[in-house]
Amino acid sequence: MKLPEGSHCTGRNRAPVIWFEVEDFLRYFDHFRNPTGLQRVPFEIYLEADRLYGLTGRVRFCRLSLYTKQIRTTNFEVILAAFLNPLGASAPWKKLWEPARLGRKLSSTLGTILRNPRFFFSLLKTAAHDFVSTGVNRYQFSSFVRPGDILVSLGAPWGVPHYMKHVAEAKRRYGIKHAILVHDLIPIEYESFVEQQHVIQFRNWLQDAITVSDVVLTISEHSRDVLVRLADAVGWSLPCIEVVKPGSGLNDRLIERNQTTIRFPPRYVLYVSTIEIRKNHRLLINMWRRLLKQYGADFVPNLIFVGKVGWLIDDLLADLEASNYLDGKIMLVSDLSDAELRECYRSCLFTVFPSLCEGWGLPIAESLAQGKFCVASNRTSIPEVAGGLIDYFDPTNEDDAFAKIERLLFDRKYLTEREAQLQAAYRPRTWTDCVHALVDILDQTTYR
Repeated sequence: MKLPEGSHCTGRNRAPVIWFEVEDFLRYFDHFRNPTGLQRVPFEIYLEADRLYGLTGRVRFCRLSLYTKQIRTTNFEVILAAFLNPLGASAPWKKLWEPARLGRKLSSTLGTILRNPRFFFSLLKTAAHDFVSTGVNRYQFSSFVRPGDILVSLGAPWGVPHYMKHVAEAKRRYGIKHAILVHDLIPIEYESFVEQQHVIQFRNWLQDAITVSDVVLTISEHSRDVLVRLADAVGWSLPCIEVVKPGSGLNDRLIERNQTTIRFPPRYVLYVSTIEIRKNHRLLINMWRRLLKQYGADFVPNLIFVGKVGWLIDDLLADLEASNYLDGKIMLVSDLSDAELRECYRSCLFTVFPSLCEGWGLPIAESLAQGKFCVASNRTSIPEVAGGLIDYFDPTNEDDAFAKIERLLFDRKYLTEREAQLQAAYRPRTWTDCVHALVDILDQTTYR
């Protein structure tokens, strides 16, 4: 969008600045090494936005401190360091929800702290640094923000207590606007797939967010439609809603910094996702049992699950352990570097994505960007990612899923033809495309 005549990015008459608020992103990497989609999408946007607009000052970064409740400026180098060298790499957690439950039982809390003193001391240092530097002028948001700027929340800020209250206060104090990105409405649309505490937390945050925000962004047409239906049903008044679809692929500039060290089986099928109940790993385990029974272990490739352990899957993990992961045919891998993840895509036979519900389906786009065919669920937003370039099945129909997977495994001509069609027709949406679209929407919001 063309900026007003005579505007520029420095001084009193500068163009409005887009401030990406990144506290939830930074705090996530205090506890974990590898991103989920809620961190991957914002990071790729931050990375590309900084490259495209950072030097001009049109894009800047800030954080609403979890510890001091003050908005402070930060820079992209802090974000990059959190992503590449996360404190969470040494965290004791095995599951995504464990940090949130740390304080519920004193005995287990003290035991965890005593077993991991360096990690918890590092967390304490991070909090202490926030308090010590609160009054340092170079970090003061008030010194840089101007009326008309826009504060943008792209991640999972519902985990920050009273987040929208602080945003509303900042809007009043500084005369700025606010935009929020809603990745999905799964905690409301599919309550049984998440813990009840999260359902309540997310719903309260969403209601506050649409009241405070000047524009709501969604990452798919599906998420937008669900939000509109929900608002109509409960009587919420919505601001402007815009769809900003993510880019695809892993960033080559960062991958060059990493080395590939993991060794993969010679033949395998790949599923990349957080390991949680809605992702439907159980379906694939049942498929592999059928395949092994029908064709034998020598003719069935490995199945690799890549992702962090999430919610409501204790029974699934117990079944896998009891069967010795189907005698080694199923592998569960976490904490891959981006370089290793890209190699994992490139070396697989094809990918699968049987999820029951999604806000988008980023691993499908990543698979296609590496030229690898995918067979996926036909639910929610998933067909938006690839259209007719991949095969789909009903994720609640084992026979349908089995037939689609079996064909790809044993009809080599079909897989070769479909992969060739994909590579000839697929035009990936880049993160540059995504950021340009996002900035255009935010500019329109600023001048509206």
